[in-house]
Amino acid sequence: MADEVPFWIYPLAGAAVVIAGAIAGFRVYLRSRAQRRNEQFIEAIAYDVLRNVLVPNGNGGQLHLNYLLLTERGLLVVDLFDVPGAIFGGDQMIQWTSIGRTRRFTFANPQHLLYDRMAAVKLLAGEVPVDGRLVFTTRGEFPKGKPKYVVRIDQLNGHFPLADRLRGDVAAAFNDVWQNVKRNVQPNLKA
Repeated sequence: MADEVPFWIYPLAGAAVVIAGAIAGFRVYLRSRAQRRNEQFIEAIAYDVLRNVLVPNGNGGQLHLNYLLLTERGLLVVDLFDVPGAIFGGDQMIQWTSIGRTRRFTFANPQHLLYDRMAAVKLLAGEVPVDGRLVFTTRGEFPKGKPKYVVRIDQLNGHFPLADRLRGDVAAAFNDVWQNVKRNVQPNLKA
């Protein structure tokens, strides 16, 4: 019978399925571990964090914020980018380029949207300082220098002091404004 399947095919197929499942599970584990590490870097400088929220832009619309942090220096808008490879960008460039091991792609200069997001938060923050950063994960490098507002995630605490949660006076100084911001933002359920 030429149509019979050899008996050893079934265990081999089962082993292949188990190996593929293990590889996929390991990739999910690595991604979630990297995401937790990124969260830790960001939360280390914040007294409080809002994630994936919509803030009114002042023109009847809304802008998405990856992170809005209450820091020792005021409010900080953080856009997080996980772009692998060598990244080439500049303040006056319309497109930035990432060149990785397996692919090259361009993306719009993210500074312009960061400026809009900072302006929207300033509308809610009044006199409290509002700053912003384009934070790139450790998978990306800027070999020709970093444009304005760009920082790698592992260098974020070099630009902003770690939050000393034992000192409640810092958070209390901005509490009224922070509560106003929290009242005026909405969770972005599509993020």
